[in-house]
Amino acid sequence: MAVIHKDSPDQFRVRFGELARVRRGEPVHIDPFLIARAIALVMRECKVRSAAGKPITWNQYRMILARRDFDLIRPLQAPLERDLKQVLAKEAKARKAELVGELRVTVVFDEADELPGGEGVVRVAFVPNDRMEQPRPGEMTMRLDGWAVAGEIAARAAVGPGAAGAGAPGAPGTGVETVMVGDAAAPGCALRWPGGEAALALGAPVVVGRPHPDQPAYFIALTGAGAKVNKLHFWIEARPASVRIGRFAKSNPVHVGGIPIAAGEELEVALPAEVSLSHGDFVLSVFRTS
Repeated sequence: MAVIHKDSPDQFRVRFGELARVRRGEPVHIDPFLIARAIALVMRECKVRSAAGKPITWNQYRMILARRDFDLIRPLQAPLERDLKQVLAKEAKARKAELVGELRVTVVFDEADELPGGEGVVRVAFVPNDRMEQPRPGEMTMRLDGWAVAGEIAARAAVGPGAAGAGAPGAPGTGVETVMVGDAAAPGCALRWPGGEAALALGAPVVVGRPHPDQPAYFIALTGAGAKVNKLHFWIEARPASVRIGRFAKSNPVHVGGIPIAAGEELEVALPAEVSLSHGDFVLSVFRTS
């Protein structure tokens, strides 16, 4: 049975048992090496070439795992990032391929709970940087800003305050940004509002909204918020010297430092910052704590 099976032009099924060469029916522990090898094998399936005949490969890989497998791999993000860099650098050198944007690998769990343990689905795409979606709560996202040069992932220094990877925790000067929602790293910022305060870990997007029964993971409940504050009003990601805030498409108005954010859009401003919801009905502040 093949390790990689092509379900459609942009979707592949991975059988980790075959990849790990365990006996049929025997449980397989999905580790960082297997994830990296699976992505590299999927990368080989791209047959697209430029007009000059040079290989062009997908730059966005979204791997979906069974919930139990995801829970096992999630604490291992640091070695996953390391292995991913090493394996994809080797693969890139062999292929001499080009990318249309930064290389991004996102690992999520199957919310429909349909995937059997030991299997994964990888969805691929060509996505320019300006169309990249923001990481969502509950995801593991690895972003590599460069491509292979002499067998290494080229680390290009971030330019400008909003550049990807600038000041990312755990990756100083590498050109690699890792987003691990709910990471246990010490928080460096806080969100404060009348009646409450919540710590913000650097580089970890969190959803903010009115308290409600079905709150998602990695959610800040604004105690005391009224009906004009949506259950899922905005998301926030703190950085060392700035904050990124995105307004959900169906949420009420959001202003940051007096600047309105269009529905479905985002804005990055320097710290400290004031966030106003529903035309001043609820006001919050974001500030550094360390």
